[in-house]
Amino acid sequence: MRGDQAAPSPPDSLVGLRADLPPDEASLARELEAVANRAWPPLRQIEIGGWTLRASAGASRRGNSVWAHGSVPDVRVALAAVSDFYTAEGLPPTFQLTPVARSEQLGAALDAAGYDDTGPTDVCVAPLGALVSAPPSPSRSVSASASVGVATADVPGDEWLRVAGQVLTTFGVQRAGTLAVLSVLRLPTVYVTLTVDGVPAAVGRGVTDDRWLGIYSMATLPAARGRGAARWVVAALAQWAGARGATHAYLQVEEVSTVARGLYADLGFRPVYRYSYRRAPLSAPRAAPVSRGGGPAGAGAA
Repeated sequence: MRGDQAAPSPPDSLVGLRADLPPDEASLARELEAVANRAWPPLRQIEIGGWTLRASAGASRRGNSVWAHGSVPDVRVALAAVSDFYTAEGLPPTFQLTPVARSEQLGAALDAAGYDDTGPTDVCVAPLGALVSAPPSPSRSVSASASVGVATADVPGDEWLRVAGQVLTTFGVQRAGTLAVLSVLRLPTVYVTLTVDGVPAAVGRGVTDDRWLGIYSMATLPAARGRGAARWVVAALAQWAGARGATHAYLQVEEVSTVARGLYADLGFRPVYRYSYRRAPLSAPRAAPVSRGGGPAGAGAA
């Protein structure tokens, strides 16, 4: 019967374009990729032409992938150098492929080499002012029947790490590498901890870079989910960033994070573009050596 059919899922308003961005959006995408790279600096990197090869002890995919923000003289030669670099690091060769990645034939080259395509992620932006008033009304909030506290710190304390470690892989099994990355981060950073009746329930991390607030490491423990905890954290991050001159916020949200996507859409975020990670097949042999004469320019430690 028609009445027994499940209601259709609401459309996902945060799905960004994977190709053919309008010029203004392409310019914004390039800006956001540069901002995000500064917000998560790799522990080690080399430059091959316009590609930045990043390695961070396995902490995060971004920190252990190629940022193809410019061209290379020869894609085949550059792919061989990528294989060499990540093999030496003990990591699978991986690219972060965005709509503004270069060279233009990179996607086809990765297809031909058997690279997989995982982790579709949307980069979204919102005016900061709308986020400052993000906490829900008491009828929807953890504050309706509990005492809510919001604490900020310049470094991740034990309580912050405990909550993040229970929810986020980067602060769980990848914790050592993640803390090493954060130790080299030089942009203004804040760690927000939300407590309910004195017990930590949700956390988030904010990074400012000129007009931008980057929202990272959002994590809510199961007991506090669906009660507005994340909204309180976002509001605290926005207030902190606004006091430092930021006017807009950005974040990256994976396609599979359906609850988070609903929250961010409700807060007024809009998608700019979608990227994914392309990883070499683990069992595939390295590409045959190729001549290095006339190879990629600009290789070397950054």
